[in-house]
Amino acid sequence: MAPEESADNYHGEPQPMRKRAEATSFLGVGGPLLSSRLVQSAVALMISSGGTALLGVVFWGVAAHVATTADVGRSSAEITAMILLASFAQLSFGTIFERFLPVAGAQTRRFVIRAYVMCVAFGLVVTSIYAFSGLAGSFLPSSFVWRSLFILSVVFWTIFALQDSVLIGIRAAKWVPVENILFSIMKLALLTALIAVWPRQGIFLAYTAPVILTLLAVNWYLFGKRIPEHEKLASPAETLPRTRELVFLAGAQYATLLFTLLIPSITTLIVIERLGPIINAYYYVPAVITSSLSTFLLSVFKSFVVEAASEPHRLRHHTNMAIVVMSIVLVPSILIGVIFAPFILRLFGNEYAAHSITLLRMLLLSLPMGAVSIFYGAFAWLDRRVWWMTLRDLASSVIYFGVVFLLIGRYGIISIGIAALSSSVLLGAFFLPISIRRYRLTTNFDGPQVDGPTIGP
Repeated sequence: MAPEESADNYHGEPQPMRKRAEATSFLGVGGPLLSSRLVQSAVALMISSGGTALLGVVFWGVAAHVATTADVGRSSAEITAMILLASFAQLSFGTIFERFLPVAGAQTRRFVIRAYVMCVAFGLVVTSIYAFSGLAGSFLPSSFVWRSLFILSVVFWTIFALQDSVLIGIRAAKWVPVENILFSIMKLALLTALIAVWPRQGIFLAYTAPVILTLLAVNWYLFGKRIPEHEKLASPAETLPRTRELVFLAGAQYATLLFTLLIPSITTLIVIERLGPIINAYYYVPAVITSSLSTFLLSVFKSFVVEAASEPHRLRHHTNMAIVVMSIVLVPSILIGVIFAPFILRLFGNEYAAHSITLLRMLLLSLPMGAVSIFYGAFAWLDRRVWWMTLRDLASSVIYFGVVFLLIGRYGIISIGIAALSSSVLLGAFFLPISIRRYRLTTNFDGPQVDGPTIGP
């Protein structure tokens, strides 16, 4: 790591001077906002998410025009299953990379390779069972060749997702949007031709084939250039977790991942069963809009964790910068979304504007307290107290589904907005004082203190 300016390390300075410096840093005056590595990384990840989402809409729009409805439906199920299995196969190493690669030092290459091997082996086993046990019989082609191709696609997609986290963890996040947007362009360019040759599987092939080229290019850069540079420059501020602690952290994050993946799916099933598929469409659009904004907040979370782990002596500075960026993203987005909800939903059709306005506004208003919870999670990872996040998600799920089941018969999809607001406000009210207390401890925080200041209640 390049040495940072001594002006940002306030230890040993007189108290009034330090307070003035911290206030200046918080307002972004001491160092321009856009020159911050944290902000640059967060913006890169937001561009990646926004760009790939936009190109994804174009991809499925073209597919809907050149392929049959049945092939689109079957391929979308196949791609969803591939991404879901790859998410499980990553064994939570995505977040682990973002937290510990900044301090891996000379062990970076070995750490990454070991994780790749473990995830590939697990993905092969799980996906083989899934593909050949009959669980995917409704949409996977029955031939051995195609099912083997599906298994390989899951393995490739697992590494494809993990390499983004490696780039983020070694502070090379600027390449993430380049990689993902080029990948999205390549799959769009292949789409029409592959559907013409393989009408039933052309969409799936177009979606997965560019992954191979991306893996070769990115990992050549990682192992040939960027990781060796990181190993030479990084001076670890803490030791990597031992195998037992690593398993413990991965287990906690894995449980959190289950909540993240299952809650939207379960909500959709509840709405379809109780209210029907048409009402589910009115729920789904506001949910997608809100989740896109949550993805931007997670970009700030990732960047903050990496920078705080890399430079623990500047934790107050990075915390302030993350708060500023989250505010810049949240406040205008919520105001625009709440005020212009009818116009936004009318882009999807007048029926959405008639049925989804209140839900969209409620989901947007639940985001500020959700941001508090995200910030709490960042400190949990820095303090290596990740099981608190799992308990948080468990409590949130109990409150959320309790409200949904209690009110859905009377209020319809509005019950989902009430549930989102209730769970976010209750958890935010609980974790806000804890997060504030942890924030105050950053003033004299000189490095990771597993047995020192923590974010537990």
